[in-house]
Amino acid sequence: MRIDNSYLLPQMGATGTGATGAQMLNDQATFEEQLKAATNKIDNSSTKINTMTDEEVAKRNREIKDASVQLEAIFLKLMYNEMWKTVPKSGFFGDSNAMDIYRDMYNEELTKKAAEGGGIGLADFIYKQLTKNQSTKA
Repeated sequence: MRIDNSYLLPQMGATGTGATGAQMLNDQATFEEQLKAATNKIDNSSTKINTMTDEEVAKRNREIKDASVQLEAIFLKLMYNEMWKTVPKSGFFGDSNAMDIYRDMYNEELTKKAAEGGGIGLADFIYKQLTKNQSTKA
């Protein structure tokens, strides 16, 4: 998720493992500092809302909506991965690295589509929270 060209959440790699994201967190500031910086960006953007044109507000709201959907997809993927850990592995369906990669890719696409289709409502909740202090311009 990006706000003002800065990543707030680690970006997932091609396999969705988040290894590059974990490295980004280690290379940058601590989580608390990142959270503080994100809060400042959100506070600054909410004070700018009154000087923005309707087009800029609509663009900002679309970006917030997209970021909210992406965050819900990440949450759902984590949840799916944890659920798959409870399924016993057997040789019948294949117990290989290739099967794990396929399942990971399948879960990633499945959760993206679920989040885009409404998901569990987390994206809507996040969007409403981030836009609740806007003026009636939106």
